[in-house]
Amino acid sequence: MQNKYEEITDEIQEIAKELLEKEEVEKVVGFSLGEFTEEATPVFIKNADNADDLIFNQDCSTMLSKYLLDYPEQKVAIVAKPCETRALASYISEGMLQKDNVIIIGINGCPGIADNTACDECEVHNAVVADYEIGEKVDEDEFETNENKLEKMTREERKQYFQEEFSRCTRCYSCREACPVCYCEKCFVESNQPFWLGDSTELNDNFTFHLMRSMHMTGRCVNCGACEMACPEGIDVRALAAKLYRSAEDIFDYKPGMDTEQKTLLTDYDINDSQPGFLE
Repeated sequence: MQNKYEEITDEIQEIAKELLEKEEVEKVVGFSLGEFTEEATPVFIKNADNADDLIFNQDCSTMLSKYLLDYPEQKVAIVAKPCETRALASYISEGMLQKDNVIIIGINGCPGIADNTACDECEVHNAVVADYEIGEKVDEDEFETNENKLEKMTREERKQYFQEEFSRCTRCYSCREACPVCYCEKCFVESNQPFWLGDSTELNDNFTFHLMRSMHMTGRCVNCGACEMACPEGIDVRALAAKLYRSAEDIFDYKPGMDTEQKTLLTDYDINDSQPGFLE
C-alpha cells in the first residue's frame, strides 16, 4: 500500500512526463535522489524519459522557487509545496515572474517535511495557486498549529534567547540564500555606502544582520522554515521571522503569498492601521 509521499510522487511523474512530451515546458524543477547520497536534491528535468526520476518525500526541504528567477523568459514547470506556492504567488504579485511563463504543480494536503519546525506551525496545507493540483485537499480548520515558543516569553527573555542563538552564527548567509523571498541583487550586508555592519562574527554584528534581515522579511516571509533547515550551526533562525510573521497576522490580519494580486504588507497603507511596536 502506497503512503502519501508515494502517491504524490506518482502524480508528479505523470504530469511532468505529459508536459515534457507535449513540449509545453522547457524543464521541470523538482526533486530527485542524489546520485551518491540518496538524499532528496533539487533537479532540472528536460527529457520526458527522465520524469520517473522525480520524487517527493519527507526530505524535500529545499525551496525551489528561487531557481525560477534565473529563467524568467523560459517556460518552466515547478513542483510546489503549499509554502512554495505562496512564495510563487508573491513573485507573481511583485512582477518577479510572469504567470504565463510558469506552470505550477501544486501539492494539496502536504504531509510535511521532517525536522522542519515550521511544519508544526503551518496554517496553509493546500496549494494557494496551481495549474495542476496533486493530492487531496484538506480542511485547514482541522489542523491545530503549535504556538510559537516566543509568544510565551517576556521581551527580556526573547532578547536573551536571541543573543544566545545568534552568538553561534558564523555569518555564512545560508539562511539568506535558502530563503525564497530574500532575493535582492545586492544585500545590505554588502553595502559600503551606507555601511551597515562589520565583517566580524561578534554578537553585535550578528544581531544587526539577523534583525535587519528579519525586518526586510516582514510581510514577505511565508514561514517555510528553509532558513532554519539550511543553518549549519542549528540556530533557531526562523524564530525571529516567525514572530514578525505572526505579528503581521495579529495586527493587520495579513498573511503573505495568499493571492497573486495581493500587495505586500509594507506597500499597502491604511491610515487606520494599528501601529504598535512589532516586537511587543
